[in-house]
Amino acid sequence: MSVKEKKVPPKLNKFMHPRNPYRTPPSFKKLASVYPEFRPYCSYDVGGKVHLDFKDPKALRALTTCLLHQDFDLKVTIPDERLVPTLPLRLNYLLWIEDLLMHAAHCDASDVIVGVDIGTGASCVYPLLAARKLGWNLVATETDNINFTAATTNVNNNDLQDTIIVKKVDEKTVFQGVLDDADIQKQMYLKKKEANDDDELQSEVDTTPNPATTDNACKHTDDQSSSCHDDKKVKYIFDFTMCNPPFFSSEEETDTMKKSKKQRGEPVSSPTGSIHEKVTTGGEVTFITQMVEESHMLKNKVRIFTSLIGTKSHVKEIKSIVSSTQPTSLVMTEFCQGRTMRWGVAWTYEPGLDLCQVKSKKDMLTNKPVVLNVPRSLVSVYSIPSIWSLVNKWLQQLKVKVRVLKKNKYFISVNVKAFQATWLHQRRKKRQDKRNDEKVTCVKSEEVNFPDHHINNGKCYKRKLEREEDDECQEVTEREKKMIKLEECVEAGNDNKGDSVALGGKDGLNQVLQYMRNQLTNPHMQ
Repeated sequence: MSVKEKKVPPKLNKFMHPRNPYRTPPSFKKLASVYPEFRPYCSYDVGGKVHLDFKDPKALRALTTCLLHQDFDLKVTIPDERLVPTLPLRLNYLLWIEDLLMHAAHCDASDVIVGVDIGTGASCVYPLLAARKLGWNLVATETDNINFTAATTNVNNNDLQDTIIVKKVDEKTVFQGVLDDADIQKQMYLKKKEANDDDELQSEVDTTPNPATTDNACKHTDDQSSSCHDDKKVKYIFDFTMCNPPFFSSEEETDTMKKSKKQRGEPVSSPTGSIHEKVTTGGEVTFITQMVEESHMLKNKVRIFTSLIGTKSHVKEIKSIVSSTQPTSLVMTEFCQGRTMRWGVAWTYEPGLDLCQVKSKKDMLTNKPVVLNVPRSLVSVYSIPSIWSLVNKWLQQLKVKVRVLKKNKYFISVNVKAFQATWLHQRRKKRQDKRNDEKVTCVKSEEVNFPDHHINNGKCYKRKLEREEDDECQEVTEREKKMIKLEECVEAGNDNKGDSVALGGKDGLNQVLQYMRNQLTNPHMQ
């Protein structure tokens, strides 16, 4: 009896961040030729191809340290029994944060960016990559003595002590005691002030004010961050926070195969890291919950809060936890690398900051936009405003609520809300209206043209017409059974209170699009 092999999930490299250099896998052969310390862990097949044993933690450590040196000129030492970071995932996370800052927060490349890494680990990989590749300043926290010592050594060995601060904190510390640390705030404040000659920066640094400038300075409170400038110009000392929290709640839960689904293959690489790096009381949900609660209390100190999520089943719960604090914007994303997927969450309390503008590569590739092609002959001037007036006319006919979000001569963004599926069965409605008109015309002609002694013939003709209409309706019903089922499905989502805003989801959107196509191909229907 043959044993059914478990399916190996496909690689997800095509969904990696576009700027991630490891979308193209590194050459092990090149690494082995340049780095003698990497060579002992390599094996060669008959074709000369180099293979690496990913089950060996020492091989993984050598691979990571050699890649850090080759690609980023970073000298990193990772102690035994400590977490060995996978670089593709770390870069996906950092590049996503860069997108949030540049595209959502509109930070300029010349701006001084300050971030906080909660639980940096022995490698201090996030701050080192952020400082060397992106030019950012980082505050890195660590609870373990061995990790703290190793992280500090790695920062010093790369001469990055001016841009990275490694802080030893208590085991239960997340944000409190870090974001409100007066010394850290002062150092980062001075970095930003030096880069802003106009002194626009307003902060909450707990320092003694200069008496000569006290009268002109802006005052801040814990409840509200006031500024001499309007809200759009308010800047924070900390631009972002990041965290790779311990995923598991117990040692038993760390066994990947016990959590795996039946169809999932064995893990490609061996797990690394100490117990305290992988396990925390309550798991990642409890850890992120504390992070969210503290972020709400310190919301005036950080522009964007983020965290990595290790388990898909926790994504929905964590999103609900963040939403409960009523952030001004919340976005989720996916990090794809190799055969591993992780998730990310980002939220902010800054008014007017829309994080949803940034979409993952996977989201952009899998959620393609629907397209409606409008011929030039349909409008006198072929422009965005003229096309919008045509589309708006159709939406008004459907009696949906339209709210314009942004409008100019090149682009129009609107929010459309429907309370009933008014776009369904348009042809049936028009046929029924036509029959009603014919029926009224027929009755009037009977009253006018038929004499009294022919009234019975008129009634017979009327009954005959009604029978023909019933037969035709039955025939139409047979042809449109599929459409009727769809209508029932759509109506099932309506709570009859006028609050249903997703009539059919994507199906509803495609139905509205088909309605518009019908308007284009059948001018008499307009």
